[in-house]
Amino acid sequence: MKKRYEDRAVLIDALLGQKIIRGNETIAAAFADAGDLVEFAAGKNIIEQGDSDRSVHFLLSGRGLIIINGVRLYHREPPCTIGEMSAINPSIGRSASIEAVEDVVTLKVGYEKFAEVGEAHPEMWRLVAQDLAGRLEQRNRFVNRANIRPRVFMICSAEALPIAKSIRVGLSHDADIEIWSDDMIFPAGGYPIEALEEQVNIADFGVALCEPDDLVTARGKTSAVPRDNVIFELGFFMSRLGRHRTLLLVPQRTDVTLPSDFKGLTPLPYATADKASARAVALGPVIDRISAIIEEMGVRASLIEKN
Repeated sequence: MKKRYEDRAVLIDALLGQKIIRGNETIAAAFADAGDLVEFAAGKNIIEQGDSDRSVHFLLSGRGLIIINGVRLYHREPPCTIGEMSAINPSIGRSASIEAVEDVVTLKVGYEKFAEVGEAHPEMWRLVAQDLAGRLEQRNRFVNRANIRPRVFMICSAEALPIAKSIRVGLSHDADIEIWSDDMIFPAGGYPIEALEEQVNIADFGVALCEPDDLVTARGKTSAVPRDNVIFELGFFMSRLGRHRTLLLVPQRTDVTLPSDFKGLTPLPYATADKASARAVALGPVIDRISAIIEEMGVRASLIEKN
């Protein structure tokens, strides 16, 4: 692919579409003469976060993946440039790594040459500023706003729905509560794991209602255990929200066997009853404890926070 752009006319034609050139043949020709063609195999880094290199890369073909602090975010592809911020400001290192996800060809221009072309064609700086502003807007999409009211996602089996609904009523003044079986969370034809990911992105707390719905025999001993999906979802929320924002509810005077991975969670015991009115009274103490935790911790200051 690199060989294609060794033809100067082809290279200039590719540069004309770049966001900071926008059809200016003089600027495109100046960069074509100032830069060197570089090829990156898939999996190789075009730039690395923290490096002091200040060159600018014009993406000609292939895509790169932006990685910040090990988090893989979004792609960069032609017609765009990479590395302007370090070229413009010598006091900062590379703010991200960009990994080639397929074979990539760039035109690499040193920061001195980049500045020279900009000084000769000052209209270019306006286009650079517009492009950088667009990137900031794109990055902001990954920083979610904190919730106005605490948001709680409650995990339970279908059999435990009456208990979960009573808890939701009891907490309605303190938080917005969603229960796992609500149609708005798991729509027909939707994928549960995708719905869970959506919920953890907007939740402040996860509450798992661990009723002994199933029996499991292991090593000759039969134990009462929660439904498999409740255990999975509890682990999912614990890994994303942290153990302090994941609450484990277990019935009083009932031996419920939980995986050893959850020993770090302090269970909150609850009582219940068959009739709705009596159930609301029985659940009062655990509702009060959940309410106190919500009040103490509040919403996540950042929806990528872990506690």
